[in-house]
Amino acid sequence: MTVFASELVDFEFSASDKADAIRQLASKVVAAGRGSDVEQITKDVLARDEMGTPQVDGVAIPHARSAAVTKSSVAVARIKAGAAGVMFDESEGPAEVLFMILVPDSAGNEHIDILSGLARRLMDPDFTSALRSTSDASALVKMLNESGN
Repeated sequence: MTVFASELVDFEFSASDKADAIRQLASKVVAAGRGSDVEQITKDVLARDEMGTPQVDGVAIPHARSAAVTKSSVAVARIKAGAAGVMFDESEGPAEVLFMILVPDSAGNEHIDILSGLARRLMDPDFTSALRSTSDASALVKMLNESGN
């Protein structure tokens, strides 16, 4: 099973703050049958966020291991037009795209492998352009899967 799935993609995302954003994405993961407890996932991601969340060029990548995650997953959100971005890092400004990487506690460093793969891709202008412009969740998932994760 791939970590990416169209049911984990939201192109019309809006959140009041990072905790709300994380909770909404955790809800997607649980609704997709890849996790069991929205609040535990939210708590785990927020705890990991205390150490910092990678962000570059408006793309934030919150991530965590959690006992409430049953299948490694990446939830993807793009802020809808006109909505405020989500602040993870004051020095970077608000994020317009979120990739929330979640893995089970037993997954070791899998989330770091996923994170490094995404970070490499975010350096590719063709990838970031497609990420910001596509409105087809299946096409985005296909592009992410073809890119090596």
